[in-house]
Amino acid sequence: MANKGRRQGRRGKTILLLVMIFLITIVASNKDILLRTLYPAPYYDEIVPLCQEFGEELALVLALIQTESRFRETALSSRGAVGLMQVMPDTAQWMADQLGLEDYRAENLHERQWNLKLGIAYLHYLRQQFPGSLVQALAAYNAGPTKVRSWLGEGQWDGSRENLEEIPYKETRNYVEKVMDRYEAYRRIY
Repeated sequence: MANKGRRQGRRGKTILLLVMIFLITIVASNKDILLRTLYPAPYYDEIVPLCQEFGEELALVLALIQTESRFRETALSSRGAVGLMQVMPDTAQWMADQLGLEDYRAENLHERQWNLKLGIAYLHYLRQQFPGSLVQALAAYNAGPTKVRSWLGEGQWDGSRENLEEIPYKETRNYVEKVMDRYEAYRRIY
């Protein structure tokens, strides 16, 4: 009787091992599908031309959108940021003025194409304001460029990713880290 129990135990372990090998093989062979599920690219055909227009990298924009709204067009923050790229209405109006978009109206910010255009344009503007430092530009996208300049000028933060813990706002620290991690993943996938 004891032998039969041991054989069944070994058989169960063998079956479990085979099932695990099978699952690992399936996951490994479908890695791209799994990764694209975790890091989707909705609105790809609309985002690519805007990235080209403003000279921004697709992977960065996708990472920013995933972090900001999880690709929900109707996202609205408690502070009033709107849409996929969570653009503040005042920022959108200012950006539209900078781009000479005379046909822009406040209600347009809720439309995907306007939201993407103004959000990507604003990201590009911040990248120019903080040249050579994507981390600083992302912090500015979240907390505002005035705050970031203040932190840098007062020595509260040295502007590096390695020292994100120096950023006075926990939300901004977490935000920059999430966008950067997702950016690296999107770069590998797309």
